[in-house]
Amino acid sequence: MKILLGLVVALAATLSLPAPAIAADPAPLVQVEAPSYDGARKYGRTLVADPGAWSPAPERVGYQWLRDGVPIPGAVGRRHAIAPEDVGHRLDLLVVVGATGYADTAVQVSVGRVKHRVGVRRTVRYSVRTRGDVGGAEAVADFRRLAQETYDDPRGWRAKGVRFRQVRRGGSFTLWLSQARLVPSYSSACSAQWSCRVGRNVVINVERWRGASPAWNRAGESLRDYRHMVVNHETGHWLGYGHAGCSRRGAPAPVMMQQSKGTHGCRFNPWPTPRELGRR
Repeated sequence: MKILLGLVVALAATLSLPAPAIAADPAPLVQVEAPSYDGARKYGRTLVADPGAWSPAPERVGYQWLRDGVPIPGAVGRRHAIAPEDVGHRLDLLVVVGATGYADTAVQVSVGRVKHRVGVRRTVRYSVRTRGDVGGAEAVADFRRLAQETYDDPRGWRAKGVRFRQVRRGGSFTLWLSQARLVPSYSSACSAQWSCRVGRNVVINVERWRGASPAWNRAGESLRDYRHMVVNHETGHWLGYGHAGCSRRGAPAPVMMQQSKGTHGCRFNPWPTPRELGRR
């Protein structure tokens, strides 16, 4: 109740409404039709709030979308475009209505847990191994965690219905973090400069993992996005995708483009494009 009252006060301030009365007088507005929302609880969709019907009709209406009970910064409009960080979490909607001579009236609407764009169509199990000096146990633990975050992200191959599960050993493929000079040991086609995929081995070059690539860094892109990109790119080869080119200047680069070397006019992009995901 204390948290709800705090949100009501904050929304009232945003709407330039008087602070909510705690006493019974003045009376609250009378709900004629409950507030609700419209839209599917899936990544890529937009939810639209309906303030319901009240007596008398409210002069102003405020909204606050919440994730796991916590207000989402900036999510104070009628519409909420579901974000990657919403997936797997519970959303709620707080509606506050006000009118002159009446106490501000708040109603919380349960939205529910947000799902991925598509359901699971295929589950792939993979294991993580290292080769050579890659920086110790803490570095390996970070690699495991960040790689799984990439696989779980609703913008990645999960959007094609592929769910990745990390296992202790075995699995359909092995995700390697390899010392740069040892990457060619997987195949003569691999280079000590780049990451590589050979058969069931998805090999991430530790130097690229630590510092991205010159082209990526010149563009001012983040290291975390590079890590998303390189895991998505090399895993994409394991999934059966070949290299792709820039479709038009200014468009997001396909994740299967060799972005480590440049984008030829496309924008650096760590995620599969709609075309790569089978959506036009």
